[in-house]
Amino acid sequence: MITKAKGILRHTANGLQAHFARLLPRRIPIALKLALVMTLLLVLGMTGLGLFISDNQNRLIRTQLHEFGNTMALQLAKLAGEPILSENDLNLRMLTANLGLDEKILGAGIYARDGELLSASGIQPDLTGSPLEAAGPFAAAGVIARPWFRDTADGSPERLISFIAPANYLDVRVGSVVVTLSASQMDQAAARARDAIIYATLAMTLLASLLAYWLSRRLSLPIHHLMEATRAIDRGDFGTRIEQQRNDEIGYLFEGFNNMAAGLLRKSQVEQVFSRYVSKNVADKVLANLDEIRLVDRPIEATVLFADITGFTAMSEKLEPCQVSELLNEYFSYISRACSMYGGVVDKFIGDCAMLAFGVLEEDTDHTFNAISCAVLIQQLAVQLNEQRRADGRPEVHFRIGINSGAMLAGNLGSDERMEYTVVGDAVNLASRLCSEARADQIIIREQLFTMLEPRIIARSERTIPIRGKSAPVGIYSVQDIHHNDQHLLQANLQKILKSRPRKQDRKAASHA
Repeated sequence: MITKAKGILRHTANGLQAHFARLLPRRIPIALKLALVMTLLLVLGMTGLGLFISDNQNRLIRTQLHEFGNTMALQLAKLAGEPILSENDLNLRMLTANLGLDEKILGAGIYARDGELLSASGIQPDLTGSPLEAAGPFAAAGVIARPWFRDTADGSPERLISFIAPANYLDVRVGSVVVTLSASQMDQAAARARDAIIYATLAMTLLASLLAYWLSRRLSLPIHHLMEATRAIDRGDFGTRIEQQRNDEIGYLFEGFNNMAAGLLRKSQVEQVFSRYVSKNVADKVLANLDEIRLVDRPIEATVLFADITGFTAMSEKLEPCQVSELLNEYFSYISRACSMYGGVVDKFIGDCAMLAFGVLEEDTDHTFNAISCAVLIQQLAVQLNEQRRADGRPEVHFRIGINSGAMLAGNLGSDERMEYTVVGDAVNLASRLCSEARADQIIIREQLFTMLEPRIIARSERTIPIRGKSAPVGIYSVQDIHHNDQHLLQANLQKILKSRPRKQDRKAASHA
């Protein structure tokens, strides 16, 4: 039971903690933090100042009250010494009556040496047990302040202070006098002063809080601008700049941010240009490890595809140079998209020939079939594009493709000043030779690839060709298509490329330009 209760309590505590965590804001603005800190400092300062002033005010009022009571008691004692000794009752009554006329004095009394009350006006305290009584009636010397309370007419207690002083004649004590003052008036004055200080402190605190918030907003505004600019950079808007000119530390921070943004923009532009000159996968690997630019040479099992435009030399003689460039750029763009759809990379463009590699940079156990699927996609794409070219009166474009798989070496070739990531080896050379053996609209592979992929591709035997450096000739097959199980993906990729091609109006506008 105890363990279960502890578990329930722990679960409840965790729930409350999570609930309060959700109530708290995820981010507290720095302006609010500065305002809270500045307000707290001002409140502490004003409170300390108010307490100091209030304490001094109370001490001053208390000192003034005691000085006044001491003065009145000593003055009455001095005047009452001789009348007490001569038992002049009229004079004694006149002394107490005159003191009673002062509104600050609530009572005055004159006592004989034995404590007998000789004359009195106003309120008189109960002197039983007073310090003067310890050594006989009013035996002490000097003025003694004795606080006491009485009930007022409305039933509330009133604090009073009686000042007791000895009455002497020729340095002989003949009696005592008592002057009673109201300490409640002193308390009320202190309370009024305290209230005034509290109200002034609250008003100053409110004003200071508003001023602190305004000032903190002003101070944090540059930081807010920097935060917004940083968010824009995070979204990829490297053209963001902070245009404010300041000659302080924040100005240096703004300048550093602008320089950083300009550097990021240049880096982004370089990456975009770099990715256009080499395969995106190669560019990503190089840019991800700038400390070690050279990619490690390594033996791999991969597939290479060569796609060459048949009759390109004769075609280019009939076209303007700009038209040749436009033609190559258009078809190489389609080939690049088809290659990326099947996980390949564009190794290089050699004149009117494209060299594609599959299973080179990333692990691909099905790279041979992916290369053949890419080749079929290129040929079907060429068929679709030629229909439009015939309708526009432009020459048709036909590809011959050679594909081969095998062991090859992938890595950088070149010097430290200029290098190229590519694949080399006997399998690559054979793929190039197979491409040269192909006719227009043909895809040529060697017999071993057909045997390996026979359940997935449709191909027919062509012939055997001799290969320089090899004793036995190589049997070659012409690929017509892939089996229907993979046709859905092929057709989907074909439609995706066709939908993204420029419209007829755009091509005409580009040709006129």
